[in-house]
Amino acid sequence: MEPQPLHTSTTTTTTTTPPRSSATCFVQGLKWTIISLFLFLSVTIAIAWLVLNPHEPGFRVTSLFVSNFSVSDSQLRGRYEVELNITNPNKNIQVTVERFNVWACYGSVGLSGAALLQPIYLENMSNKDVKVKLGLKDSPTKLAHKVVSQDMVKDWNKGIVNFDLKMLATITFKDGMWPTREKLLDIYCGDLDVGFVPIKNTGKLLGIGKDCHVRS
Repeated sequence: MEPQPLHTSTTTTTTTTPPRSSATCFVQGLKWTIISLFLFLSVTIAIAWLVLNPHEPGFRVTSLFVSNFSVSDSQLRGRYEVELNITNPNKNIQVTVERFNVWACYGSVGLSGAALLQPIYLENMSNKDVKVKLGLKDSPTKLAHKVVSQDMVKDWNKGIVNFDLKMLATITFKDGMWPTREKLLDIYCGDLDVGFVPIKNTGKLLGIGKDCHVRS
């Protein structure tokens, strides 16, 4: 009698994943809708400002008055009063100048500085005169000696000292319903000749003023 083959039975277990709840699907859909809407608005605003093409404000030094000025091997003193004219060249865009910092310099050496805390508002196609007073400053001996070694005494004795003004300003553009756009400006006003004749400790800007170079 021939032996009968053994039969083995295999049982297959199938695991089914329960469907996601409708609440989970709604949350996922809402999340992607918000992300898509945010990206759409960001691109729309960027294109709008690109089309509007706002121009940076112009800066011009109209007056530079120096008082209590003296230079020696051990001391450098001076009080500086600057008058600027700031112009908004945009026809439809308002400009606000914020966090405005000004430094008076001789070459690469900073002599005195000040910060304007009040914002400066400029309507479209308007300009405004701004006065900045830089406080009296006594420079340390090493700094004074460095400045003196760069021919400041010679310039002063000749009656004309060449100063520079350096400024940093944060500006915002505003046009109707569009969100404001912010920009940081690096402003440089060079070759400002100040005459100290006939009074040696008091000087004023020679000429009618000078435009500044704006770098963003």
